[in-house]
Amino acid sequence: MKNKIFGTDGIRGPYGTEGMNEDLAYTLGFSLGKYLEEKGLNNETIILGRDPRESGESLQKACAAGIHQFGHRPLDAGIIPTPALAFGVKTLGCQMGVMVTASHNPEADNGLKLFSSAGAKLSIEEESRIEDLLRSNRQVQSDSVDIKSVKIKDDYKNNLCGFFPDAILEGKRIVLDAANGATSVTSPEVLTALGAEVISIHNGDGVINSCCGSEAPNSLQEKVVDLKADLGIAHDGDGDRVVFVDSSGKLIDGDKILGLLALLAYEKNNLKQKGFVATVHSNSGLAASLCSIGIKLHRAQVGDRNVANVMEATGCNWGGESSGHVVAHDYLPTGDGLFTALCIASEVGQGQASLQKLTDWVELWPCRSDSFKVKEKIPLLNCSEIQNALKKVEQDLADNGRVLLRYSGTEPKIRLLVEARNENLADEIFTYIVNIIQKTL
Repeated sequence: MKNKIFGTDGIRGPYGTEGMNEDLAYTLGFSLGKYLEEKGLNNETIILGRDPRESGESLQKACAAGIHQFGHRPLDAGIIPTPALAFGVKTLGCQMGVMVTASHNPEADNGLKLFSSAGAKLSIEEESRIEDLLRSNRQVQSDSVDIKSVKIKDDYKNNLCGFFPDAILEGKRIVLDAANGATSVTSPEVLTALGAEVISIHNGDGVINSCCGSEAPNSLQEKVVDLKADLGIAHDGDGDRVVFVDSSGKLIDGDKILGLLALLAYEKNNLKQKGFVATVHSNSGLAASLCSIGIKLHRAQVGDRNVANVMEATGCNWGGESSGHVVAHDYLPTGDGLFTALCIASEVGQGQASLQKLTDWVELWPCRSDSFKVKEKIPLLNCSEIQNALKKVEQDLADNGRVLLRYSGTEPKIRLLVEARNENLADEIFTYIVNIIQKTL
């Protein structure tokens, strides 16, 4: 079986390797041109943006040169967050968008994310066809092209602010960790424009994602406490995610944030189908807490594209991942960490309840999870001992917990997650399943 080039969210890998270099970026651009030609589309506009990694500009230029080979027009949006690129694709009437970013990965990595004319992630079928073209049309970059620059940051910021009342953050002190990434050029300005007192850290003065941002919020937690701030916000490198720190310095679990967003939308009569979409990774306590107030939780496979697909299928307009990706279809068809931050920030501080109190009603169940190396990935349906064990524990748990067992998509490992209302029961079942895994796999 061939290794997939596209992962859960675009192509990503260490820069300078076979999996991420200028030739690959050029070939991707060439393949996009060929893909559009197959669809009968000629002389189309494709917008490209990037985060501030050192390798970003050369990869962007290489991809643009490949696009130009088929007579399409590449546009350079410069350093912008991923959601700003998605917004630009829609508002400028582009056929596609390419974001050069490795999101929350270390600075040494880079990647390429693709967007449709609607500003959404491509479907699996579309991505699969482009991957086939990429494999069969390997190119070595042989030329370059001058890319016309286009400014979309101001329009993006104005559009975002338009979703919230003027001065909605007035009097609120917010510490912002931009992960030295793409949001350094947008988030401080938007938060300030809506009235907040903003203290920025890791705002373009260091290495992207290095001991900062959504993956390492320790310094944010300390700063929030030191400055007696109402809230702490941390983005990832390209700004489609956000995590939150309460005024006490506590990092708030992502599932609690999803619950609060669902509740706020429900109270404002803005939760279609009285439903919310999360992934299989979200805690069962979130589902139970939402159910207690009349909201149904739908589950998708991991990835914001999968969340968006289930939202489309169920008619829901809100969904997200506990990692900080949130999709609000009434705003954009893809995640925007700053939009999520504004939804949450507008509810805390200035005599209102702290974020921790606002999310206390979401009671997460005890959970045990780990991954284990396997000799080979034998289909789990063919392992009778595992199937019998899973049936037994599912009967024991009934509606009081769940077991999630799946192979890693990238490593020779199997991942196990056990949740239960009772912590001792979660521990007991986890140990039982681990013993079966070690015996059979």
